[in-house]
Amino acid sequence: MLDRDMSLPRFVHYRIVLPVGAVSAGLALVAQGGRFNAHLDILTHFAPIYLAGGTLVLVAALFIHQRLAPALLGAAAVTLSLILMAPEFLHPKSAPAPVGAPGQIKLIQFNAAQDSHGLEERLAWLAREDPDVLVVEDSRPVFQTAIAKGMGRHMSCGMTCEVAIFTRAAPVRIESPRRGRYGMGPAIAIVHLAGAGGEYTVIGTHYDWPTNVEYQYYNGLRLLELLKRQDTTRTILAGDFNSTPWSFVRRREEAKYGMERRTRALPTWPADGRFGLAFLPIDHVYAGSGWRTVSITRGPPIGSDHYPLVAIFAPRTH
Repeated sequence: MLDRDMSLPRFVHYRIVLPVGAVSAGLALVAQGGRFNAHLDILTHFAPIYLAGGTLVLVAALFIHQRLAPALLGAAAVTLSLILMAPEFLHPKSAPAPVGAPGQIKLIQFNAAQDSHGLEERLAWLAREDPDVLVVEDSRPVFQTAIAKGMGRHMSCGMTCEVAIFTRAAPVRIESPRRGRYGMGPAIAIVHLAGAGGEYTVIGTHYDWPTNVEYQYYNGLRLLELLKRQDTTRTILAGDFNSTPWSFVRRREEAKYGMERRTRALPTWPADGRFGLAFLPIDHVYAGSGWRTVSITRGPPIGSDHYPLVAIFAPRTH
């Protein structure tokens, strides 16, 4: 409700535009501390929100008489947000493979969100996509059974099936890391398969939320330990990392993988079929230098709060 002595333009200026600008700029500034502090790094994940807030404030400043303060706040929010996000768009990526490249495999990564809602819709879409490899997190037995039997896939898990990998071809070997979550490591499944370019490895994983800083740290530490056992040039790593590309923690960790993240700022959460408001890229697919990307796209909403990812790879022949 407006104060009696405050006009609508003044209300919008002082009660909406300035606060939005101040909060967006302030949080984007504090998030820069994620370079040194994992707790502050939590704020980096929401950089798109700070960017949107700063942009709206800059636009609003064009229509406000006292525009200097909102313009400065909006510019600060936009600049600081871009400092966080720009490396994701500027770092080089490997050359793609042509559509007709031989030996291609299709991999789908999907967090089912422990929900069997819309099971028929999910199965119908997966059947149409007909992936060679399906990496699923947070699925229930009814979904797992439907995939294994209905689509004729081989199901592989670690000590638990919190992460399950379904493959068209029978696995050459299945690894079973010690303990269900490998100490304080992530839920994980590892399978070795035979392909056109020789044997390769698929790893599926699911990290804890970034707000649980200690668990996220150990999730990363244990995954790195497991990756040391693999030939990462022929490895594909996919899962829900609960972490965005503009997180300093994610950047430092993935720099040690020996693989390239093939998903580039592709938002997967939250999935909303009505409005398409996903703004956080927290599901990722990595692949070693032995793979070239043919395509990587986001699938439709199929009953989860995560969108699926569809990646097609071809083995590098030289």
